[in-house]
Amino acid sequence: MVEQFHVQIPATSANVGSGFDALGIALTLFNDIYFSVQPEYDGMKIVVEGLGKESISTVFSENMVCQAMQIVADTVGKPLPGGTLTLVNRIPPARGLGSSSAAIVGGIVLADAMLEAKLSKADMLVIAAKMEGHPDNVAPALYGGLCASVMNEVYTITNSLPIGDDLSFVVVSPEVEVSTHDARQVLPHVVDYGQAVFNVSRVSFLVTSILTKQYDHLALGLEDKLHVPYRIQLIPHGEAVLQAAMDAGAKGATISGSGSTLIAFVTEDGNRVLEAMVQAFERNGLVSTGYVLNCCNKGAVIL
Repeated sequence: MVEQFHVQIPATSANVGSGFDALGIALTLFNDIYFSVQPEYDGMKIVVEGLGKESISTVFSENMVCQAMQIVADTVGKPLPGGTLTLVNRIPPARGLGSSSAAIVGGIVLADAMLEAKLSKADMLVIAAKMEGHPDNVAPALYGGLCASVMNEVYTITNSLPIGDDLSFVVVSPEVEVSTHDARQVLPHVVDYGQAVFNVSRVSFLVTSILTKQYDHLALGLEDKLHVPYRIQLIPHGEAVLQAAMDAGAKGATISGSGSTLIAFVTEDGNRVLEAMVQAFERNGLVSTGYVLNCCNKGAVIL
């Protein structure tokens, strides 16, 4: 009987408005990774299905899932077995929904299970954040919930807060890619003291509003001066779509990750908000796809 492993990893929305490079939410949209152990194989056969299959490499050394698996193998000093790795992708790539973080976290969790490495989640987070460069996406992909994370030269650590289904998330992705490189390039190198204070107050207000379920305060908490005003210019008609979400009843709306996906926070009739956002893109000649999602509070799991 062939030994098989299956990992499921959630999409994530990073930054969450005022929480630049610190906050992230896991969402109920998933990538699945399957591995069939075949000892007779010398290496791995990689199969990609779903979104991004035309662009994701099937060369082991160039594939992000495989790179993460290899780091775990090197860390614990065990070789990876031969076999077939199948990636089933539903998270849109290069859209600000954590596709790269899902690949990294999925590879780490899969290798840990296959090699019986027994790494703690804290150990996995350190590896993932080092690969990604920042923890705001990889933390919720691993832990689930709303994650507030800290990273320094020594460690990465996160606090995870579960979010109930009374708050939903509408994500809409236009057929426009925003690379992380481009999204970083448009940011200012220096911010003034007033902008820093503005964001500290907003992110504190945002987290406590979620904790206390005061969802009418979300729009204020999501306000940002560090990245959203600059990155929204990379998303054609992005400001109009955010306004359409608010006009349709969203409690707040902002950029998901570095874009191009936009995310709205809703407490009722998420489909109405979704339709309004899609139509706002359509009025300006852009095709988009979207989902009404909840928070995934369990993170990546072995099934």
